[in-house]
Amino acid sequence: MIYNVLLISEQKLKDNTSINENVDSSELRFCIQQAQQIFIQESLGTNLYEYILKLVKDGDIDLPAKVKYKELLNNFIAPTLISYAYYLALDNFFVKFVNVGLQSYRSEQSSNIGIKEFTYLKNNSKAQAEFNDNLLRRHLVFNNADYPQYTLTTNNGQLIPEFGGAFKSSVTLPSRGRYGIGGYGLNPIYDCPIPSWYGGRGSGE
Repeated sequence: MIYNVLLISEQKLKDNTSINENVDSSELRFCIQQAQQIFIQESLGTNLYEYILKLVKDGDIDLPAKVKYKELLNNFIAPTLISYAYYLALDNFFVKFVNVGLQSYRSEQSSNIGIKEFTYLKNNSKAQAEFNDNLLRRHLVFNNADYPQYTLTTNNGQLIPEFGGAFKSSVTLPSRGRYGIGGYGLNPIYDCPIPSWYGGRGSGE
């Protein structure tokens, strides 16, 4: 497992959220690491997740042959990761670990928000993150042929991709016109590749 690679920079997180420019980047690094390790890995599956980490680490993500992976990173993974990292960062800035325990700070120019306002921010940021995550998952499902690692299965404890919607409610997508035994094929009705395991509950559908 590669732990020292970030799929977005701390500055990119600041530039695309309401996080102040004065916030120490070191405070954001942990949030990015946790967000990609938990949420991005869940959507990509361990094999594709680690493959992209390696591409970024080695600099191969910019090779012409890897353009599909770079587009996946820039157009789908990065927005999702930004949203989830911000979602996790809210906790870190609501309270701080110090020697005497958990503390909530206030300054002369501002006042702390209450738990009601904090809960609203958390729920709102989570909804945005789940929306972006849904876009990522749909893209992967309907373009799985572009990412062989996405459907690669192993028995070494890796996570398989989470194919369902990121929202905690049902997401309806086409389930007819599939063919192949346990594989992937072009759907003649919807003209897009739909894996046989996606969108249905059994072979009778």
